[in-house]
Amino acid sequence: MSDNEIAEILMLEDSSLDADLVEEHLRIGRVANRCDRVWTREDFTAALTERHYDLILADYQLPSFDGLSALAIAQDLKPEIPFIFVSATLGEEVAIEAMKKGATDYVVKFRLNRLAGCVERALEEARVRTAQRRAEIEMLESKARLSAALAIAKLGTFQWDVASGRLVLDERSREIFGISADQSPTARDLFERVEPDDRPLLIETMKAARAAKARLEHEFRLTGSTGRTQTVVVICEWMGRGGGDPLRAVGVFGDVTERKAADERQKLLLRELHHRVKNSLATVQSIVNFTLRTSDDMRDFQVGITNRIASLSRSHTLLMKNEWGDVHLRDLILGELEPYEHGRRLTIEGPNVFLPPDLAMTFALAVHELTTNAAKYGSLSVGDGRLAVTWHDRQRECGGRELCIDWVESDGPEVKPPSRRGFGTTLLERLLGHQLGGTVEVAYPPEGAQIRICAELPERSTGTVADHASFSTT
Repeated sequence: MSDNEIAEILMLEDSSLDADLVEEHLRIGRVANRCDRVWTREDFTAALTERHYDLILADYQLPSFDGLSALAIAQDLKPEIPFIFVSATLGEEVAIEAMKKGATDYVVKFRLNRLAGCVERALEEARVRTAQRRAEIEMLESKARLSAALAIAKLGTFQWDVASGRLVLDERSREIFGISADQSPTARDLFERVEPDDRPLLIETMKAARAAKARLEHEFRLTGSTGRTQTVVVICEWMGRGGGDPLRAVGVFGDVTERKAADERQKLLLRELHHRVKNSLATVQSIVNFTLRTSDDMRDFQVGITNRIASLSRSHTLLMKNEWGDVHLRDLILGELEPYEHGRRLTIEGPNVFLPPDLAMTFALAVHELTTNAAKYGSLSVGDGRLAVTWHDRQRECGGRELCIDWVESDGPEVKPPSRRGFGTTLLERLLGHQLGGTVEVAYPPEGAQIRICAELPERSTGTVADHASFSTT
C-alpha cells in the first residue's frame, strides 16, 4: 500500500488479547489501517452490509460462530473483499479446503510475523483485480457506445488482411453488400459487386492510399442486396509494422444513398429558388413600371407601389408556409379580403383548388387590384355593399380541366366603365390572362363590377368532388 492509504479492516475475533496482537503486528509491518472488531454472526453481517472494507481477518473457531460460515457470508455479500484466516487451530487440510471455498490466505497465530506480508499481498491483488474489472467494464461500455454509434450512423465495419486476403465483415457490412452470414467473402467478391464504371477509380484510389499509408475515403456505386443501385462510402486506415507495406486495412462501409438523394434534392431546390427569385424580381419590376405609368402623381405612385408590394409579401408568406409548394386558392383570396369582413357580407365559395407558386403570386396581385378597386369605387366602399367570389372547375372539351373564377359585386355605388386602363385591367388582361393561358372577361353593369377568369388547371391542382370550401360573413 502507498503511504497515504489506510486499509479498512473488519476483524472477526472474540479474544481481545489476540485482536491486540494482530493489530500490533500490522503496526510493526507498517500496514496503515483502521480496524473494526466483531465476534457474532449478526454484527459481522451488519458490518459488511453497512460499511466498506478492504480486507477481512477472521478467526477460524469462535464460541457461537465459525470462520467457514463467515467466509460463506462474505462470499455472498462482498465476494471482492480479500478474506484471510488468522487462527491457532487451522490445520493444513482445513486451510486448503478454506482456500478452495474462496479464502485468500491463512496465517497461524504463532507465526504472526507473516501477517503484514500476507495483508499487503492480498490488498495489492485486490487492487489489481479491481483495476481489471474496471478496465473490462470500460471496454464493454466503449464497445457498446461504438456499436450504438455505428448503428445510429448506419455504418458497417470491416478488416482486410492484405497478405492473406482474409476479409472480416460485420452484420451491417454484409447487409450492404448482400453477403449472407455463412459466406466467407474476399476483397474480390466485394469489388465484383461495385458498378463497373466505378470499379477502376476505386481500385486506383485504394492502391494510392495503401502506398502512401494514407486515410482512404471514397464513394462508389454498387447493386445492393435489394437489387437497387446504392451509393456506398468506404473509410479506412492502413496498419502495418515499421516502414514496410501495410499489413491490413480497418474501416467502415456506409450506405449514403439517402444522403446523396437529399443532396440532389437540395441542389434542385436551390435551382428552383434561383428561378423563382428571378421571376419575383421580374414581377416587382413590372409592378413598378405599371404603377409608374398609371399613377397620377408621386403620392399616388407611393401608395400604389406600397400596397402592391405588401400583397406580394402576403403571397410570399403563404408560399413559405407551404414550403414553396402549391397554395390553396381560398387562403390566397382570404388574405386580401379578410380586412373587409366587418359590417359587410362576403361570400367566398368553391372546391379545393391549389395554385402553383408562380401562378399564385400573379393571381394574388390580381385579387389585390380587384379588392383595391372595390374598396375605392365598388361594393366594398359602402356599408351595405356585397361581394361574392366563387369558383368551380370543369372538364374541357379539348381535354384537361378548366378553372373559372367569378368576382361579382352588388349593392354598391352605381358603376360606370373606367375612362382609362389602369394597372388592374392591364394585369388581368395581359399578365394573368397570358400566364393562365385562358380568358379574362370584365363587365361594368350599373349594379356592380363583374369579372370572370377562366384558365387551364393542372390535374394535381384540384381536390376531390367532396372537398368544398366556403366562407361567408354578414
